[in-house]
Amino acid sequence: MRALAVTVWVFINLLFFGMCGYMYLLWSQYWLNSDKDLESSTNNYDQQIYLYNRGFLVNDSSKYDDTSTSEIKNRIKHSSSSIDNITVVRNSKPRFPNVQKSEFIFDSKNFVCKSNDSKIACNEKTQSFKDKLINEMKRVFLDEGNVLKPGGKDNSYNVNYQGPRENYMEKSQNHMLCELRNVKIDTIQRRDVPSKLNSFKGYFPNKGIFEDVQFKSCAVISSAGSFTLSGSGRRIDSYEVVLRFNNAPTKGFEIDVGQKTTIRIVNSQVMSKQEFDFLRAAVFRNVTILGWDPSNYTSTVEEWFQNPEYNLFPNYIGYKRMFPESEIYIMNPQSIWKVWDFLQSNSPNRLRRNPPSSGFLGITLLLSHCDFVDAYEYIPSVRITKRCHYYEPENNQACTFGVWHPLAAEKLLTYYMNEADDRTVFQDGYVRIPGFNKLNC
Repeated sequence: MRALAVTVWVFINLLFFGMCGYMYLLWSQYWLNSDKDLESSTNNYDQQIYLYNRGFLVNDSSKYDDTSTSEIKNRIKHSSSSIDNITVVRNSKPRFPNVQKSEFIFDSKNFVCKSNDSKIACNEKTQSFKDKLINEMKRVFLDEGNVLKPGGKDNSYNVNYQGPRENYMEKSQNHMLCELRNVKIDTIQRRDVPSKLNSFKGYFPNKGIFEDVQFKSCAVISSAGSFTLSGSGRRIDSYEVVLRFNNAPTKGFEIDVGQKTTIRIVNSQVMSKQEFDFLRAAVFRNVTILGWDPSNYTSTVEEWFQNPEYNLFPNYIGYKRMFPESEIYIMNPQSIWKVWDFLQSNSPNRLRRNPPSSGFLGITLLLSHCDFVDAYEYIPSVRITKRCHYYEPENNQACTFGVWHPLAAEKLLTYYMNEADDRTVFQDGYVRIPGFNKLNC
């Protein structure tokens, strides 16, 4: 009789707490949906450029460190046109919290190996930092698949993935690289241009980027704030190929990031928007340019030509007219989604349904043409900071762990494919991935 009473009591409590949880879910979703009339009609990619490159809302000047008032006003003016419609989530409304709360500490010098540290002490610092960083990336990775969080249901590219969702941890490094080798980064060639645009075919090359070319050493240089005081410039300049992104400068930062640039991967906003001055800015001269613009997940190349997200074609053609001998290419948008498919097929959780980052696209591209690829500050080193870029003062940790691209998944997988030791990765600041020509598949 007593056992029956206890059973009934447990059942009633479970029912009560279950009902409370269900009511909380309904309440949360009500407020989430009630905000929809405030949401921006601006494309998510536009918000990404703001969040990833600008770092904070217009009036939030408190996030600058040691920045003059005139500098702040200049930055705000530069970014304000892109953020008028950014949605602000009110803290007073209920939201399901993350399963794990972030405890990661930025701007800490406690993990940097000093000249008087013993090898054991340095290894302990490195291991401690590694554990904290990997745990934070895993937390973000799990959180990306949360459909209940704001933006968790976004699918502006109509992604309809039907493939497997396997765990990369259950595969060998060689197996992962062999899978990635099948994901080729193609560029638009003359034969790909739709017949309706025959007059523009002459501006497109007959060959793909780096076709039939192999390099010994290649470096992918992120724009991370953790480059500051790294002293990596001389080592970076020693590589045969150095890849940089968008309008990241080298002048004035040579000690930390080097001065050599072989190729730049440039997104369609930087290519098309007037403030980046693509046709005149010095950083886009005398280098190979690879532009990219995302299509819908199922769009054909012809459909994308007719309706790019940002119209990069006028400046692409303008560049070819100004510099007829230049090496400028546009990435096939279908390649972008093949890379995303690779990420999702090796991630048991649902990824953000947005294109991969330029960083992971660049790594994938070079692995086909290099004996090895060293990616600098793509996996953050012990110099990690909230600062988005080494050349700008904005602070936003989303630049490191992701706000739009599936960055956490990319970085976890990249670290898994890395063959450098942890001291190189987390103290020196780069991972090393063997080129596809070195694989035994």
